[in-house]
Amino acid sequence: MADDLRFPDGFFWGTATSSHQVEGNNKNNQWWAWEQAGGNIKDGTVSGVACDHYNRFAEDFRMSREWGHNAHRFSIEWSRIEPEEGHWDEKEVEHYRRVLESLHESGLVPFVTLHHFTNPVWFEEMGGWTNERAPELLGRFAGYMAEQLGDAVPYWLTINEPPVLPAASYIAGVHPPAKRDFGLAMQAARHILMSLGTMHNAIREKAPHDPKIGPVINMTYAVPASDSEEDKAAARLMDQYWNAYWLDGIRDGVIGAPAGDGEEVPGLKGAWDIVGLNFYSRSVLAAGRGVMGLRQVAPSPDAETSTMGWEVYPEGFYQSMMRLKGYDVPVYITENGIGTDDDEQRISYLVRHFNQVHRAITDGVDVRSYLHWCQQDNFEWAEGFRQKFGLFATEEGTLNRIPKGSAHFFKDVAENNRVPGELVEKYVR
Repeated sequence: MADDLRFPDGFFWGTATSSHQVEGNNKNNQWWAWEQAGGNIKDGTVSGVACDHYNRFAEDFRMSREWGHNAHRFSIEWSRIEPEEGHWDEKEVEHYRRVLESLHESGLVPFVTLHHFTNPVWFEEMGGWTNERAPELLGRFAGYMAEQLGDAVPYWLTINEPPVLPAASYIAGVHPPAKRDFGLAMQAARHILMSLGTMHNAIREKAPHDPKIGPVINMTYAVPASDSEEDKAAARLMDQYWNAYWLDGIRDGVIGAPAGDGEEVPGLKGAWDIVGLNFYSRSVLAAGRGVMGLRQVAPSPDAETSTMGWEVYPEGFYQSMMRLKGYDVPVYITENGIGTDDDEQRISYLVRHFNQVHRAITDGVDVRSYLHWCQQDNFEWAEGFRQKFGLFATEEGTLNRIPKGSAHFFKDVAENNRVPGELVEKYVR
């Protein structure tokens, strides 16, 4: 029988959400407008009331506590706080103060994300991330929130998944404004990296206490499709944009390739106390005629995949954590999970990924949390409601939260801070 996987004392177990995906009626951001235009969401839905978390947050947090969690990650919707440039909505600030109070009352440590994909319409209309004012405006927003709510926030997460923002919005064209312009993508990448610095420094200046601050990087494990030099070069290019550009940029305070030539950015160097890691899959790369001269290879027919079409590859999770070890900042797993209709597959996925977290900790990585994506099935961006990532189902019509078998499994792990050896024996091959 395999040994139990035991985690360090004080380890955080919980789930993650984002405002637009669960709150409902976020009508002042660019995603709402894009959904209403029609034809942009794969399953034909719109976010609408989503999970109605805006009104049911206290219920959701009590549920998390009852199911063994001790932490929760959520995002503040910028378009609620600043619906017009320079106008702060104090009622919405008060709403998020109640959210934080509810988290503390439920015994959940808050991890607060300031930007999770959505932009206020006014910001998007001025070019969004491609506008050179973006770092200033994001810094102002971050400083304001730290001033208003910082007494209740021990962990601030500045921007969620910086690599996705330019890639999805300006290269693949699957997120608004749905353009395909590499120049605009690199403009956005420059300004997003700069914003990680301005936001960090604004929080540090304005927060009344001494919070931990960092970005959330969705790393991919980039591997070549073959041993050819061309495919190896393609994998290096992918790794450079998706991983190194952001991690090295913050460590060294520079804008590197492909969006810059190594120029220094004042205030960027060392602008992290922690790093959030999101991980879902690896990327297999081949040389091609696509953007940056690379082509992502689809998983083989016999590979295990999610309903998103992503390959299940736990080894890449371990390799990503080991990569972060070299940056000497504490690592918080801020998202990991699987879109699937088969909850047995989810449990298997979780055990195998928990095994990799335990392995990384054993090998010296300072990993301090595992926040599962997601608490409940919700609006999965351009995929709509079709993709099921939650530990809890969201019942159509009533929006009741219904625990899945994986919620029971996660509860046992979280409450006991360990994965039972019999499950390691069963699922880890």
